[in-house]
Amino acid sequence: MQRIFLVGAPRSGTTILQSLLAAHPEVISFPESKFFHYLLYEKFAAKLPSRMEAFFNDEINRPELLQGFDDNQSVEAKVSWFVGVLDGLAAEQNKSIWLEKTPEHIYFIEDIDRFLPDVKFIHILRNSMDCIASMYEATRDFNELWGGGWDLDRCIEGWKYAVLTSHNYLDKSNHILVRYEDLVENKKLVLEDICNFIGIEYDAGMLINYKEKAAKLSLNLPWHQGIARDIQSTKVHKYHRVFKDSEIKNILTHIEWVNSRIAYKVTVEVSELISDIKVPQIFNRVCCTIKLAGVELEVRDLELNTIPILWLLLRQYNSMAGLLFLRKSLIELPVCDGIVTGTVLADAIAAQFAWPILSRFFQDNPETPQLEWTLFLQEIWNRPNWVEANFYNPETVDEAVTITLDGDLIAVEVSEELTNIKVELAEIDVLVTVGGVAIAIVTVTVENNFVSAQKVRSTITRNIGFELCVATVREALLGKPLDNKQSLRSRLTSTAQQRSNLPDWLNAKGSRGIYPQDAVMFGRRCGATGTSISRRAALPAQALRELTKSAAIAGEVIIQIPRENELPKQVFYAPEIIWQKSPYREVSHSVKTQIFDNDSITEQLSILAYRRISPDGLNAITPQVFEQQLQYLKENGYYSATWEDWQNAKLTKTPLPGKAVLITFDGGYLDFLTYAFPLLKRFDFTATVFLVAESIGKTNSWEKAEFEQVQLMEWPEIRQLRDAGIEFGSMSATYQPLTSLSPTEIVREAAKSRATLERGLGKSVRVFAYPYGNVDEIVAHLIGASGYSFGVSYRWTTSNFHDSLMSLPRLQVTAENFWELVRRCVYL
Repeated sequence: MQRIFLVGAPRSGTTILQSLLAAHPEVISFPESKFFHYLLYEKFAAKLPSRMEAFFNDEINRPELLQGFDDNQSVEAKVSWFVGVLDGLAAEQNKSIWLEKTPEHIYFIEDIDRFLPDVKFIHILRNSMDCIASMYEATRDFNELWGGGWDLDRCIEGWKYAVLTSHNYLDKSNHILVRYEDLVENKKLVLEDICNFIGIEYDAGMLINYKEKAAKLSLNLPWHQGIARDIQSTKVHKYHRVFKDSEIKNILTHIEWVNSRIAYKVTVEVSELISDIKVPQIFNRVCCTIKLAGVELEVRDLELNTIPILWLLLRQYNSMAGLLFLRKSLIELPVCDGIVTGTVLADAIAAQFAWPILSRFFQDNPETPQLEWTLFLQEIWNRPNWVEANFYNPETVDEAVTITLDGDLIAVEVSEELTNIKVELAEIDVLVTVGGVAIAIVTVTVENNFVSAQKVRSTITRNIGFELCVATVREALLGKPLDNKQSLRSRLTSTAQQRSNLPDWLNAKGSRGIYPQDAVMFGRRCGATGTSISRRAALPAQALRELTKSAAIAGEVIIQIPRENELPKQVFYAPEIIWQKSPYREVSHSVKTQIFDNDSITEQLSILAYRRISPDGLNAITPQVFEQQLQYLKENGYYSATWEDWQNAKLTKTPLPGKAVLITFDGGYLDFLTYAFPLLKRFDFTATVFLVAESIGKTNSWEKAEFEQVQLMEWPEIRQLRDAGIEFGSMSATYQPLTSLSPTEIVREAAKSRATLERGLGKSVRVFAYPYGNVDEIVAHLIGASGYSFGVSYRWTTSNFHDSLMSLPRLQVTAENFWELVRRCVYL
């Protein structure tokens, strides 16, 4: 007889999974016995006899089976009696397996394992917010059945304990961990895995007969209402109507801690081959400790301050956010389809640790002086005697061969000598490759039908900046010994040659052998080099439909779309696939022409976050108060900057002129059009409004627990505002806290919203506001890979040159705190 225990947090989907498994011809199951909970929990031990009476008399209608129970027996004897009864029930129906489901038995796994050495455990884990909200609601609505003491903290701790306990058994062969969301998404595949774990054949009848089993096993308990419905995901989330904003943020702090504890942890040595990391499907994230020659890598602010031009470039570089602090040696990446690919990991390592890796490379060469930015440029351009200014000056005298260009696009490899170009055009586009990998297109103006090699070089150096260093480290140094048998430039040349000679079967079309041949790849989007636009990313195959739809609406390239109803093994955002001339011009300035306060500049930008402007409503700012705030800003010389203004300021470390401010509104309430917009227009300000895509034209259902339900804007109003200069951004599809979701769910929220908004607006949507201001490295990485260039959260601080463009802070404004903000913040 095979004995199986199904465990998990309460309200995590245990009953649904139990019903599915009980529908298998070889499995018998029962309502929750709670046997070990009452047997081993001291508080309940005295109640074990009454619990067994209820179980056998009322729940399975077999009172005669109680005859062998003796409460005076030892614990071991009681266990033997109970297991023998379940064995007998299974034998009566010719079943070879019995399944016991009591969520609380997760507290007694070690004891059960000791009593039953051959036992197997199935753990089910559910989305944290949904599980905690469902638990909280059930214990409040049916307090007399659940018992007292179920406050929010207890619900959180119950979920935390179950998740952490389940992860402790990942490497045990008699345990299997299952995600509830995976079960709902792909019932057949998950059930096949469980059946294989149990040692039985999958039976298709499980997906048909489970409803009958569910009705019997749930005992018609009120919190199991609807248990016999079709198993499918829901767009309605209980936490929207159960928890207030502050409660959700409290829960999210616990989720963040749990996420860090249950991440798959590995150590990566960068001088060795950086291979794919295969990860059990239960993991959503990998935490990599990065080492070089056995020593953890760090970036220290002190080191960078000694190199002025590098300091400028690193501070402009969005991936290097937080450089005023000692950088950790950790990189976090999402797990997509059970793998973190070496190509994505290498790109992430280079983006974060390019300079210390490059420093070590030069330190190991006794003939090379201490690394500085000029030395790096001398190395890659093979101009050892040039000073720094030479590389940025298009008029620097340099000899080069001259060629004639027939078209408007030319590809250049930085490790090869550049040429002068004759061409009869006003400008040309230069596709820049490093080690054979495309990293950007830059536009160079043509004068008198001629472009010098040095003008091309200076344009590349100025516009691509630190991304040259990132790409060089990734292609020339990572995964190789850091000896100095070859110079940096010769390493790049060799890499470029090797890549061009790769056999066809190693090449995914258009990506020069970087990605697997059977992968689906989304090509590079328009945007600034060195931002999320430049970062490789793996994306979940389960989200391919949503990603394909959003890319098609945006007119972006997709390579190797699988046939209908087929899923690829892997999906990537591949920035190396630059398929068309980009309308984006590197380092362009778009600040609106106006009179600035000549004594003021903006090195730190206040990004203001408003909710509602209305004469009434909870937490709304009245039009009169909003008018006073705008009047203050106008009278003190403030103007509305754009997201590109701040991006360009960061990318060049150049303060914005005058007093700049960014004004944003969350939710897309109809009263924005009625009250906020006229005032913004009167004072010559503009704003970005963030929309919850699937709520457009509906109400603010995500705020049911705290605020009244009010009308949101419909598409005619949104388009009217678009035409008047208001920008719109995404606040996800359904307003879920993204750090609590799987990579598939995160990407779906981002891609669905992007597709809906870009189709409705007829223009690109580049800015994403994280619901509840909730973001971490995994979320920012996936949102950037899903098509967004900017991400904003909530933090009580201004934005500076160190901030990642995917995690810009916003100041939440109320009627009261605006003036406190003015007093405390010199930037308002």
